[in-house]
Order: sequence, then C-alpha cells, then structure tokens
Amino acid sequence: MNNEQNANQEAVYGIAPMLSKERTHGFMAIAAVTIVYSLAPWCFTQGGTIISVLGLKAALTNMLGVIVLFSIIYLLTVVIPTREGIDTWIYQRAVFGYKGIVIIWFVAIFATWGWEAVLTGIHGTSISGLYTIATGNVLPDSVIPWLGSTCVIVGFIIALMGPNIITKISYVVIPGVVIACIVLFYYVFSNYSWSELMQLEAIYPISENFRENYMVATEWNLAFVCAWYTVLGVIPRLGKSEKGSYWGFMVGYGVVYALIACVGAVGALAVSDQKGVYSNDPSIWFSEIGGGLAILSMVCLICSNISIMSVAMYSLSVSTKSVLPKWSYRKILIAWSIWVLFLNFSGVVMEYYSVFLAVIGFIGGPTVIIILVDYFLVRRQKISMRDMFEQGKENAYHYTKGFNMVGVVAFLCGTVAYFLVYDPINYMARAEIFNFTTGTGLSCIVAGLVYGILAQIPSVKNYLLKDKFLKDKLLNDKIKNQED
Repeated sequence: MNNEQNANQEAVYGIAPMLSKERTHGFMAIAAVTIVYSLAPWCFTQGGTIISVLGLKAALTNMLGVIVLFSIIYLLTVVIPTREGIDTWIYQRAVFGYKGIVIIWFVAIFATWGWEAVLTGIHGTSISGLYTIATGNVLPDSVIPWLGSTCVIVGFIIALMGPNIITKISYVVIPGVVIACIVLFYYVFSNYSWSELMQLEAIYPISENFRENYMVATEWNLAFVCAWYTVLGVIPRLGKSEKGSYWGFMVGYGVVYALIACVGAVGALAVSDQKGVYSNDPSIWFSEIGGGLAILSMVCLICSNISIMSVAMYSLSVSTKSVLPKWSYRKILIAWSIWVLFLNFSGVVMEYYSVFLAVIGFIGGPTVIIILVDYFLVRRQKISMRDMFEQGKENAYHYTKGFNMVGVVAFLCGTVAYFLVYDPINYMARAEIFNFTTGTGLSCIVAGLVYGILAQIPSVKNYLLKDKFLKDKLLNDKIKNQED
C-alpha cells in the first residue's frame, strides 16, 4: 500500500482530515445513511415509551415538535466536520482539552452503545416472533439474547467493508422499513378511525397532572435527539457541501426520526388497547398482529437491524480513533462488538431505559451546545488544524494540564442544573422550572450561557483563543527578526 492509499485509508477509517477531493457523499447519500439510522427499531421503542405517559394526540405533537425543532439547532454541529474535514471528537480537543475530552468520550460513547443493545434485543425477539408465527412453537426466553447476537456479528462483517457498502445497503433497507410501517398502519386503521385513536388515553401516566406528564415526555424526546452526539462527526466528513450535510441530517435525524417515533406510538397504543399487551418492542406488536403481513414486517425489521448495526459500528469505531489513534479500525470494531454483546446478554439497558436516556441527555445536550457556542461565537469559525493534532505543552489546546477549565466548568454547571431540577430514576421534577425547560433543556441553556459569558472576560478569552494569540506572536516575532 503506497503513501496515498495509506492516507485515504486513514481518512475513511481514522482521524486524518478528509480533503475536499476525497468527499463521496452528496445530499442524497447522507440522507440515505441518516434515514437508515432513523428507521432503527429503537425509534419505535421511543414512540412506545412516550405513549405510555401521554395520549396519542399529545404524544404526536410532542414528538414532532420537540424532535424536529431541537434538531434544527442541535444538528448545526455537522457543519464543523463538513467544513474542517475532522470528527467533532477531534474538534472537542479545543473545547475540553486533550485529557478532558477523553473523560467525556469514555462516559458518552460507552453509554451510546446502549442503543445498539436495544437493537440486539429487538433483533432477537423479531427472529423469535418470526419463528413462532411460522411454526406455532415458542422459543424459550434464554434463546433470545443468542439470536440478538447475530445482529452484532453480521453488522461487524458489513462495517469492515466500509461506508460505501453501508450506503448501498441502506438504499435496500429503507423500503423494507417503510413496508413494516405500512403494515402497522393497515392493522391500526382496520380497527380504529382517526377520531377513535385520538380518544385513547395514556397507558401508564406518571402523574395525574397532564403538564408534568407532558414535560417528562419532552425531556425524554430531548434526550432522544441528544443520542446523536457521539456520531455526529463521522458521516459529515464525507459530505461534499455544508448545505448537503446539514439538510441530509435534518431529513434523517430530524424529520424521519420523529415520524418513525410517531409510528411507534400509534402501534404500541393500538396493540395495547386491542390485545391487552403493552410493549415498546415493535417485534412484540407484530407477533400479536400475526399473519403473513406480520411475517413480512418481521423480515424487514431483521434486515433493518443488521444495516443499522453496521452504520453504528462504523461511525462509533471511527470516532473512537480520536481517543485511541494507534488502534486499528478492525481492532476497535472487535472491542466494541464484545461490549455490545455484553450489554445484549445483560439486558440492563432495556430494564433501565429511562435512566439510560438521562445519561445520554445530560452529556449530549450541554456538550453540543458548548461546541456550537465555542465554534460559531467564540472562535468565529477559525481553528488551528495543526494544534488539533500536535500535542505538547506549547500546543494551543493543551490548556491546564490537558483540560480546558472553561469547558469543564460550563459542562459541570449544566450537569448540576440537570440534576437539581429532574430525578431521572423516578421520572419526577425536583423544581417547578422543570415544567418550563425540562432537565436537558435547562442544562443546555446553563452550559451555553456559562461558556459564552466566561469567554467574554479578556483573560479567559486569551486562555481560550491561545491558537490565535500563538499565531500572532509567531507573526510578530518573524516581523521583528526581519527588522533586526
């Protein structure tokens, strides 16, 4: 392999900046990949979870409004990797410092694999349900995790082939999930009129107070959007234009994401009302529906699970290179496969789904807002690419022993604000302000304000913009030497 091939390999599977001529994904390709991710069964799971605390009308307005509107701001993050050609994990060295970002990465990325654990659980129950519908026999529950592990194995094999193969597979999977949605709607509207659906109430409301239920659901949906935090910097590096990347992500991670969650809400509520069985697992819904169309839907779900697993494995493994640059892509893939298999067999994520959402929310929310404030308002979209990759005490992003204390303080303030107003274990507000901002919303506001305000203090500004001041110093020294 020559030097050029090595460079290309590192750009696609590693952390090297992606040059404009190496970009392969236009709007349609990025939209296809993000739509596949947004068609993940965990979106059905989210809809089924929201419908447990809200009636259908409130649930639909909440998911469409909260997810789409928050995504408009949240997904501005993809502009950075598209413009600069680097993963957002690399950029965050400027926001949190070389050592600070390692800590945040450790917590965030390990937690993010919980979504893939949800995927393996649904994959296992899908295969089990398909077997039951086809044969009339029921597999023991102990077999389901083993069936779920096949999703990890096949996803791993596809991820090894790279992003182009993953993108091509996505064009096949999208119609399959659409078919599953159509089958679900056919079942629902064969038994209900739209007005009858709107009259169905929440399955397990948390409180008798509607506003409290609504704001808890809003909190869950904000955290749901924040789940993209760890993978927002991988696919945009392949984008040919900032506009194409942003709108491709908005279509997939914004609009389709919300719509599939809405489909999940409708399905979970209808099956619960008709069959007396509540679940946020779509494979259970199709098992209850039964028949040939349900079998077709199960097959579509199974194919979707595998495709989405491959996208996740590629994205998260490339992101991991920012922290473990010496590890090969293959070695990282193997390590993460082992971790998600552990989560699959433990079953801990589905058992504590709301707590899992809380972890995603209080990390991904304030962190992304700090990134946006730092890049667009503080640095004015100017960074030192050399300092992003070179380490050492003279590096502009070394800060205080590897920690950007401004970013750390802002993040901690956002985290404290989150837990002061919300109890994620009992799904309860701790302060009245939660019913206006939610926990994730308040943490974003506080973190962004703290970072932005501190950055206006002259000494702090010099501390943050050391890359600019280092360049100015080098330029002045050069001019002075020439004069001498």
